[in-house]
Amino acid sequence: MAKGATTLYEARRAKDGISVLPNSTGSRAMRVPFGFVLVLCTIVIALGMGVYYLGFRAGVASADLTHNEAQQGATRTIDPLLSQSARDGGGTGTPRAANPPEIAPQPRRIAPAVGDTPLGPPPIGDPRQAGLNYLIIADVLAPDRANELVGFCRGQGLDAITIPSHNARSQVIVLPGYGWEDREGDPVKALEAKIRAVGAKWKALGRGNGDFRDFYPKLFKGQ
Repeated sequence: MAKGATTLYEARRAKDGISVLPNSTGSRAMRVPFGFVLVLCTIVIALGMGVYYLGFRAGVASADLTHNEAQQGATRTIDPLLSQSARDGGGTGTPRAANPPEIAPQPRRIAPAVGDTPLGPPPIGDPRQAGLNYLIIADVLAPDRANELVGFCRGQGLDAITIPSHNARSQVIVLPGYGWEDREGDPVKALEAKIRAVGAKWKALGRGNGDFRDFYPKLFKGQ
């Protein structure tokens, strides 16, 4: 076949009104409509935007869920009764047994301390208690002399009082009283030492005054 001659196939196509033009390379060219390309690009862009939108929504939902969980954990409160029960029962719910009340020790009976602070007027009436011993520092004194002695002793911090004696006379005794079993105790020994010290001052005060060294105890049996 000579170069440039028309083939039988081309002749038939030309007869039917279809033009077939060879390209410069000798191969046939395929023409794609522009509208088809435009539609295809639109579909691809729409799919990309849809995928991006779905991913964005999923990320926002996950962030909201994390924020809500953190906020609920921060605002969660603990029942104070349950917490107290757990502390008392060691977490088992069993209340701990209460500690038994402490029993205060009973104070021992001790005679009042002897000091140098001046005392006020003697009590009215007889303050002695039956069954206790009282130290007598002067006996058979005139009432005015007994009151003078009591005033001096009380000014020295010695709790002295007068009590009636026989034949319109008075005795001077010292408080407090004590039981016979307490006669060797420190409070009684301190009271005796105080009597001797005040007696020495009373003797030095005037001629004829005694020093109370002949004091003695006497049991008060009651009126």
